[in-house]
Amino acid sequence: MVRIAFLLGSADISGGTNVILEYGIRMQVQGDEVFLITLDPVDATQLFWHKDAAALCWITLDEAQKLSFDILLATWWQSVFLLEKVQAQSYCYFVQSIESRFFPPQNSRELPNRDIDVLREWCESSYCFPLPVITEAHWICDYLHDLYGHKAVLIRNGIRKDIYNTNGKCVAAKKVGKLRVLVEGPLNVFFKNVEKTLELCLQSDADEVWLLTSSHIQEYAGVDRCFSKIPIEKTAEIYRSCDVLVKLSYVEGMFGPPLEMFHCGGTAIVYDVTGHDEYIKHKQNAIVVNKDAESDVVSWINRLKSDSEFLAALCHEASLTAKDWPDWQTQAESFSKQLKKITASSQITQKLVAGYTARSSTARDRYFKSQEYARFFDRENSLEIGRQYQNFIQVYYHHGRGYTNEAMLWDEYLDNGWQTCSVILPFDMRPVAIRLDPSVRIGVISIRTVRIVDKDTGDILGEWNSQTGFNSLQLQGTCRQIENKRLLKIFAHGEDPQIQLPGTYSISGSRVELQVELFEERVWSTLQALSGNPVKRWLKKIVNFLRAAQ
Repeated sequence: MVRIAFLLGSADISGGTNVILEYGIRMQVQGDEVFLITLDPVDATQLFWHKDAAALCWITLDEAQKLSFDILLATWWQSVFLLEKVQAQSYCYFVQSIESRFFPPQNSRELPNRDIDVLREWCESSYCFPLPVITEAHWICDYLHDLYGHKAVLIRNGIRKDIYNTNGKCVAAKKVGKLRVLVEGPLNVFFKNVEKTLELCLQSDADEVWLLTSSHIQEYAGVDRCFSKIPIEKTAEIYRSCDVLVKLSYVEGMFGPPLEMFHCGGTAIVYDVTGHDEYIKHKQNAIVVNKDAESDVVSWINRLKSDSEFLAALCHEASLTAKDWPDWQTQAESFSKQLKKITASSQITQKLVAGYTARSSTARDRYFKSQEYARFFDRENSLEIGRQYQNFIQVYYHHGRGYTNEAMLWDEYLDNGWQTCSVILPFDMRPVAIRLDPSVRIGVISIRTVRIVDKDTGDILGEWNSQTGFNSLQLQGTCRQIENKRLLKIFAHGEDPQIQLPGTYSISGSRVELQVELFEERVWSTLQALSGNPVKRWLKKIVNFLRAAQ
């Protein structure tokens, strides 16, 4: 018996989580102890989509730190940096895709994507760890070998042949001469490209367009049928009802939905995305379109609508591909054998993993700082008249569990005079603590007013200005106050200046707004105006330090 633990990002519906569950369930049946480690406790209701998931042992990371395992697997990029927290005889990286490709392009005008290149590089650094690697697609093996020298073990994903077949129920029978198209995937995930896929399908001659999604929605404009958060044993009924799956992802490991469609009697249209060549052959069992060749997608849908013989030929070849594909039991046996081999031979220790984690985190922090210094000097040294620089406020809120990025709102402003920023606070009758971060970069910020107002009633829940004073506001993080009688003036010497608002607030209305009037100045112009200010000497030291760090 082997004691196996997987670090799991989420218990929610996803293809990657399903793969881990299918392996874990079968290894537990064969006698191994299998643990799924999550950051937060998992409620049984979260597992509705996989009826066997509750049979596994779900524990939190805090609980796992009190235990020891024979082998611990990282299953997404951030989990590699958590391996050091849990004691195990051996460690492994189960790579289901190259996740650095999941990040959208960096965009300085959007706060969540402002420093995305830093996160992308940090993600990529997870592949530098000298861990044994198991993966599911040839292209991932090649990538990890060519860039990092890994000799990854390839174990392709299996499939539930008891669920995905042509013999079960349908949501609705197919209609002769009619083409029913299915789009699958979560909304608002850029590399899944679901919204654009739906748009193209709706432009085509398809008679019906259906959507199968893990996103929580009830309908989607123009779509004939929408299926949200469906248990996996019910998804085959949807596949059997459709003729073709249109799946236009930009990044995949070895995507399962087209293969599931093959097993249920249909075919697929896909982009030439990584991993498609594991089983898809253009114009034999499916259609492969060059990435972003949108007019070609529409044309191929129209071809399948008008040419029933071609559609039938694709579906026939797809069924032959499905017939030869291994099931989960076969693949789980291979996966289990590889874990036992790693456990018996690996010399990767917890101390070694901790060392790599520390070095990677240090490199990330230095990259963040270099980005911040570069922005500072670009702005300070700019002589261009009228050039404006983007900045952001962030508003954090919590009701007893501390501030997190999941409970954060933001608004943007420019450094071209007094600006008013605002965010609508979410309804919450519990006492809510609020923190305002007035900047995300080095600079001098003057604040004239901070106000919390109910826009429906006009009631002021809190206000700080030259009349009421700013003394009750607590400065924290990377900022120092500059003495000023009329304004709250602060020097942000890093990217995380914080202003803690006093007390707590009940957000009882639907339009309770936090407003802030502020003005951002360049540091050198402020320094020159502080002739006798006691902060000047300290401020000048900070500026000289920043210049030296350039």
